[in-house]
Amino acid sequence: MAKGTGIIGFVVIGAQAVFIRAVDRKMHVVESAQTDVDIGEDIFTNQRIQPATVNRVTEVLNQARLIFAGVGADAVYVVATHSVAEADNAEFVREQLQDRTGHDIMYLNQSQESLYRNLATDAFLPSFRDIIKTAAILVDISSGSVELTFYRERQFIFSRTLKLGPLRVFEVMRDVKRHVPNYNEVLQDYINSQIRDFTRILPVDGDYPTMILMGSALSIMESLIPAGKRSVALPVAQFTEFYSRAVHSSDQYLTAHYQLADADMAQVQPVLMLVHQMMNFFGTSELDITNLKLVDGLAVNYALRQNNAKLLIKPEEQIIRSARALSDRYQVDAAHRDQVTTFALQLFDRLRKLHSLGKRERLLLEIAATLNDIGSFVDVHEHYRHSDYLIQASEILGLSTQEQQMVGTITRFHSTDSPSIEELQESPLPNTKRMVVAKLAAILRLADALDVSRQQKITKLTVSLKKTAIQITAESREDIELEKWSFHNRADFFAEVYGMTAELKGKGQYGLGKA
Repeated sequence: MAKGTGIIGFVVIGAQAVFIRAVDRKMHVVESAQTDVDIGEDIFTNQRIQPATVNRVTEVLNQARLIFAGVGADAVYVVATHSVAEADNAEFVREQLQDRTGHDIMYLNQSQESLYRNLATDAFLPSFRDIIKTAAILVDISSGSVELTFYRERQFIFSRTLKLGPLRVFEVMRDVKRHVPNYNEVLQDYINSQIRDFTRILPVDGDYPTMILMGSALSIMESLIPAGKRSVALPVAQFTEFYSRAVHSSDQYLTAHYQLADADMAQVQPVLMLVHQMMNFFGTSELDITNLKLVDGLAVNYALRQNNAKLLIKPEEQIIRSARALSDRYQVDAAHRDQVTTFALQLFDRLRKLHSLGKRERLLLEIAATLNDIGSFVDVHEHYRHSDYLIQASEILGLSTQEQQMVGTITRFHSTDSPSIEELQESPLPNTKRMVVAKLAAILRLADALDVSRQQKITKLTVSLKKTAIQITAESREDIELEKWSFHNRADFFAEVYGMTAELKGKGQYGLGKA
């Protein structure tokens, strides 16, 4: 078998442009190209991508195929951003592009994009480790939205999305610009109002002295980055001077001094005002402006899967911290959450031969165990149903839309009542994923039963896999009759899914005997 070149091609179809990147095994850029395509203008004005735009994207994708063939790329990955997926005809457009170009195209959601951007800054921003040593915000500005990721003491804290991308703002305010003489003031008021409403519910704890900027809508600022560099640090005073000069400048001045394309002009004022207001709110004293893009994060993610990259914060850790931040937001009982999560993972690991699931499924189980009780914030009764829809409506860093559906369904089926097979079959998930959900839900139900009293009575578990049963021995010096009763009631679903009974024995002062 011929040895490959190790070169991988990536394409990102965004709301403003199509980004093409070919990288080698060490993430060195072999070829790079960017073509402006105004998909966002179609979406934000008509909610549909027009045929002429589809034709233009087709041309660019076919050009990318030639580029990748020229460098001998071993594989090509093509994705479209969540902004593109917002179009009412997004699925039709994807089918058309796939038929015309032969590329498989995957839509990313905001949570996936956020993780990839985090990976890009970790891998390619030299000062990243020092920047997040105290506190910092990573702000990705695309044409349709703004993604904020918060770090403190070199740890990912949480992330949120604000639908205030500059092109979206421009389209919303287009009529206002035509009819008012003081457009700049009105635009600033609009952006301020959106930021105030967004930030008032953020769990922000103190100032964030450094703001890292990246994204597809930063053309005006990327001109400040020295040639051959990927970033530049700008003290707040220097940015304020730049802001005051640029925000009121004419299109002719911007073109002459910052080499901006006509398509970028409409976004200059919204971008600058947005950054200026966020710096004020978060107490930022320095900007780190980068030319990093989502496509860089895709390359890092691939390199991680091939064990060709090392990062300060592992992606899985960020995903788990995102889930824990969501559980804290809904005031989950932390001690119970941690106990159930520990038991669920222990059962998963001990029963590998039975379920044959892998690392990703283990991660989904950990997230489901972390979030299964968030619905109690809405109503303790039938909280599992509320947990499901809260998960579906939230951002969990790095999960695909399908994975988020799986996590929600797992939590829906963790309660005392035995899940309905008919209800599971009605899920929009494909059959293979429904089976994964059933296997993980069966494990989570048992784990939850082991701390049903919410008093963390059980100190140790031992799991034995027999021919027709699994036997769990729980060590405790307290009365665990409630746990035994709950375990017995929830074991029926496990038996139905796995074809084996589950038995709980107690060991210790109070726990002797089977459930």
